Amino acid sequence: MSHPMEVLTAGEAATSRFSPEELSVLLGEKNIPTPEQSAIISSPLSPRLVIAGAGSGKTATMADRVVWLVANGWVTPEEVLGVTFTRKAAGELAGRIRSKLLALQRLAAKDAGGGMFPEGLLSSDALEPKVSTYHSFASGIVSDYGLRLGVERDVVLLGGAQAWQLASEVVEAYDGEYAHFRAAKSTLVKAVIQLAGECAEHLQEPEDVEAWLMARLSEFESLPYLADKKKNPPQAAAELAGMLRTRASVADMVGRYAAAKRARGALDFGDLVALAAKVAQEVPLAAAMERQRYKVVLLDEFQDTSYAQLVLFSRLFGGGHAVTAVGDPNQSIYGFRGASAGQLFHFVREFPVRTAETGTGSGWAPAPTSYLTTAWRNGRSILAAANVMSQSLGLSAARRGPAGATAAVAEVPPLQPSPHAVDGAVVLGRFASDVEEAAALAEDVLRYKVTDFEAKADGTAVAPALAVLCRRRAQMETIRRQFEARGIAYEIVGLGGLLDTPEIVDLVATLRVLADPGRSDALMRLLAGARWRIGPADLMALRDWSSQLARNRGKASAGLNLEDTDTDTVTGNEGDAGDGPVLESDLTDGASLVEALDFLPRDGWTSSNGRTLGAPARTRLARLSAELRQLRGYLGDDLTTLLGEVERAMLLDIEVAARPWISIHQARRNLDAFQDAAAGFLRTSQRVDILAFLSWLEAASAEENGLEAPASDVNREAVQLLTVHASKGLEWDVVFVPGLNAGAFPSDRDSRWSSGSAALPWPLRGDRADLPQWDVEQPDQKGWLDAEKDFKAAVQAHGEEEERRLAYVAYTRAKHVLWVSSAAWVGSRAGRAEMSPFLAELAPLTQPAGNELQAAAVIHRLSLEEAALPEESPLTLETEEAVWPYDPLEGPTDARTGARLRMSRGRRAAMEAAAGRVLGLLEAGVALPEESGKSSGAGVPRNGGGPLLTGAAAGWAREAALLLERRARRSGGQEVHLPTHISASTLVDLGEDPEAVVGRLRRPVPREPGMSARKGTAFHAWVEEYFGTAGMLDLGEAPGSDDHIDAAYDLDDMVATFKASPWADRSPAFVEVPVETRVGDVVVRGRVDAVFQDADGRWDLVDWKTGRRPSAGQLKTRSIQLAVYRLAWARLKGVPLEDVRAAFFYVADNAVVRPHDLGSAAELEGIVSRALART
Repeated sequence: MSHPMEVLTAGEAATSRFSPEELSVLLGEKNIPTPEQSAIISSPLSPRLVIAGAGSGKTATMADRVVWLVANGWVTPEEVLGVTFTRKAAGELAGRIRSKLLALQRLAAKDAGGGMFPEGLLSSDALEPKVSTYHSFASGIVSDYGLRLGVERDVVLLGGAQAWQLASEVVEAYDGEYAHFRAAKSTLVKAVIQLAGECAEHLQEPEDVEAWLMARLSEFESLPYLADKKKNPPQAAAELAGMLRTRASVADMVGRYAAAKRARGALDFGDLVALAAKVAQEVPLAAAMERQRYKVVLLDEFQDTSYAQLVLFSRLFGGGHAVTAVGDPNQSIYGFRGASAGQLFHFVREFPVRTAETGTGSGWAPAPTSYLTTAWRNGRSILAAANVMSQSLGLSAARRGPAGATAAVAEVPPLQPSPHAVDGAVVLGRFASDVEEAAALAEDVLRYKVTDFEAKADGTAVAPALAVLCRRRAQMETIRRQFEARGIAYEIVGLGGLLDTPEIVDLVATLRVLADPGRSDALMRLLAGARWRIGPADLMALRDWSSQLARNRGKASAGLNLEDTDTDTVTGNEGDAGDGPVLESDLTDGASLVEALDFLPRDGWTSSNGRTLGAPARTRLARLSAELRQLRGYLGDDLTTLLGEVERAMLLDIEVAARPWISIHQARRNLDAFQDAAAGFLRTSQRVDILAFLSWLEAASAEENGLEAPASDVNREAVQLLTVHASKGLEWDVVFVPGLNAGAFPSDRDSRWSSGSAALPWPLRGDRADLPQWDVEQPDQKGWLDAEKDFKAAVQAHGEEEERRLAYVAYTRAKHVLWVSSAAWVGSRAGRAEMSPFLAELAPLTQPAGNELQAAAVIHRLSLEEAALPEESPLTLETEEAVWPYDPLEGPTDARTGARLRMSRGRRAAMEAAAGRVLGLLEAGVALPEESGKSSGAGVPRNGGGPLLTGAAAGWAREAALLLERRARRSGGQEVHLPTHISASTLVDLGEDPEAVVGRLRRPVPREPGMSARKGTAFHAWVEEYFGTAGMLDLGEAPGSDDHIDAAYDLDDMVATFKASPWADRSPAFVEVPVETRVGDVVVRGRVDAVFQDADGRWDLVDWKTGRRPSAGQLKTRSIQLAVYRLAWARLKGVPLEDVRAAFFYVADNAVVRPHDLGSAAELEGIVSRALART
């Protein structure tokens, strides 16, 4: 069975028990490794770079290499370290390795004593490779060796919210030079956070950065504008000097921010990697111990690592250690986070191989490079489009080349389709406007949603997964509206896109008004909105009143006697002076609409401009003022409580529930997602600070990829809208990439360090050799300015390369259909948008290539030729004037004729008629028909004894019923519907107290994470760390979010109890794994804390509990949670229910509780049925 193979030490020969192909057959695997994969799997135990294209099977190859090494006795599993970036990637890699090792262990058990497999393979340690993330590994290095650098083991890790709060305090307290500042406080806070992170990623001290910038400023200011003649410097020279001075001040703030962290004994996200790299450089024991612990190291997604991470791993595992780095330069898209496409090629220099036997000292050579070029994900047409994008990238990589290698070695070969690849489809479109583009996209979504692309093993179709990938979040709103109009279920992934939805915009505007009296802009959003509808004349009058209040303050501060002036009476407050000689600048700075709303004038007041508040407007303003005054009483409460009160006061819960055609739970998805984001902020915040929360939201809104929420898993029940950056690592059957316009994608955003106030100067970056540089070796200031223009052009070309890689990532997410498009006119943008080169370059694919009979791409049926595109925006060709404000139920009307405009739908008359009918039924005591999906007319109210209301009338009737919610609530007659998806804990609650669950569904109230919940969070985080999966953060997550409360939870006692338990010595197959299964008419979702697999292949599910062991009666109800997990896991793995066990582990009591009467599927369905009967 075995045959001679290259030994795993360079220059030595030996034989291996199994080849990769033989081992794959023994394990009964469906896919045998390809020659490319086999060569990598069986490569020597020495450094190697693997260039793995998108979807080329790199995870499978890494897992196979580990299993092959173990099976042939070269290493034991615990001697293998795997490192990647995200929770999902780490979990997938760990899961594959464990499942393969388990199969290998079974083979070894059958061969016990036969000598085919290495000794010790049957031990309990045989399934325990270390799989972590880059930041988790760095955290472990700091924890294990940081004390040698003076870093305590109990150092506090700041979460994202805490870091923002501390940086905000530093900016507020800054007493250095600030006259040159032109940025708002929130911008400076963002700059401090960004520069601090970049200093850490590139191992620079802020003091050194400040000194470097001041030295450049001194050089620049010492030069004449022109070397050969006298001439006054232009404004551009002053702006350049101001940029350097501001950047130096920000570096000073970063130094103070670092000092503040040290004073608190805290670290932030970036500090971990920097300290770990410092440990690797300055503590020789660390490298010796880590090399002894891990004989084989696998570094995944190496193209996304930072300079500090390169230093960390090269100092720990350089010098010929068996390190395999896997990455794809074409997918290096996180340059804004410190990654560099050139970093991947530096691996071969930083991790060299010996050219002769160890100890001879005869030199080193660059590590060899291998390639994975078979794409297993994409259809042939999609792969052709992706290769068009990567073609020029491969050439540029070849020109640059890895250190110490020739250009031929560096060239990245194009991906090739797999033998079983489908044809796939690429659709190209060019539309007149972004509205028409979004409409065409939405129509095709409806078509693809009912298209069968794949089937299950039993032949039934799998629901297709669809996603819309946007370069900027601003694109999402137009698409979202088209989805809403067609009733298409969608999910906006990420906090940034969430902040653009109408209900969240209104909610955040209210928060700003409550927290900051100066936010007149936020108040304007509310005043001019559909609820309050304050017209232009009244808004101008309110503005006059705010100016008058500002004059009063100006006169008071000047010592004038207000009683000697003409005064107007403020409602319920002190008098107000008339016009007076106040400086306009003071007036502008002091005037506040928020203040004017709080102190409305008396009836009959008229401004000096002759304006007055109308009676209806005054009534509405008084109501709004009282509402805001009441809400301010909650500013000191918990953040989630405040949000809940704001939501109810604004009637947002009723407003979203009144949306026709969707369930209340679908309608609330944005509000609920925002509550989740706020709860996340609260968990990482030591104190409630609404201003810090709003500042955090500003950053999320301003940054395309800044405080982005982690990308969710693929959702087949809704179309997902997300950014291209957030899509990395995911795949869908159909992918839409709209907005391929020049200046948008590729983005024309200026990323050079010489603009703005946040970026680390590129000459100080560790990857500076791969970046354009600004040549400041000039004889005069004009030379600096001219060189900066050349630098800008070089940066734009460099940025387009990264944008091209971003397009490559977007295109390779698609399995069956790639839909790409452009629009000539976008929103209110002036001028027609040109087509992006990333779309134009795909045009040749519409013609058959070579001997092919079919083209790889097709033109969309509604696409327009360039000559047919309008010269003016279709949205502005027809000018319409409308009365404003208008009745939100009736829509805008023509200012001249009073007729409704053609784009609107009037609903007032039908709404009132439907409300009258529903009200009549309620007053007569006639029950409305119950909603049920068993008949086509179910859930549609009847008109008395008349026919069923259908279509729009039925929707209006439902809206009327919702608007009468308060009356229905008083009489207990509000109808409640069980969601189509519920959590496992909700199902437990249904079994324990269904009436309470129905009450929460009737009126959702956000609940603050209590002490017990935070205690559970802290312990679960520790268990993840213990099992080697903690810190597996998605890009943008911050570690240690609960560290500041660990002491309050007696975490040390729980840890000691856990380590003494039987679970501490076992290795879980999965940790924190999400599951879902259908129970009756609902889908129940949950997350299993840990999944173990016994030697006989049976599964054991465990749920960690930090509370006390419940009574027998309580346990019976709470066991429903385990029953759901057990049922879901059995269905997921396709095993009998009897092969899955489940247990609670109550840490406080050190008790393992295994309920013996876990409910069957039928019993769980009974719980749901009884709950439905109550709703």
